[in-house]
Amino acid sequence: MPLFTLVYAKSRSETVRVGFSVSKRVGNAVQRNRAKRRMRAALSPLIDRVAGGCNVIFVAKPEVLDAPFPELGRQMETLLQRAGLWRDEP
Repeated sequence: MPLFTLVYAKSRSETVRVGFSVSKRVGNAVQRNRAKRRMRAALSPLIDRVAGGCNVIFVAKPEVLDAPFPELGRQMETLLQRAGLWRDEP
């Protein structure tokens, strides 16, 4: 079951900008902030592999709160690969 939706756009700069969107559908403010912290931590080791020159937004689904932490990183990597934003070498 997907935990995120990926929205991205090419940008003029060579840097990568990442955002996290968590709606009220996920839960109250405490749960939404927890979801963002988990997403940030899962993406942190992967950020060097994301291709430059893009803006990326991960939109969380409610299941992100209960998913095992390693699964978050795997799904983020899969979404980035499908979008063509993944580099094989850092």
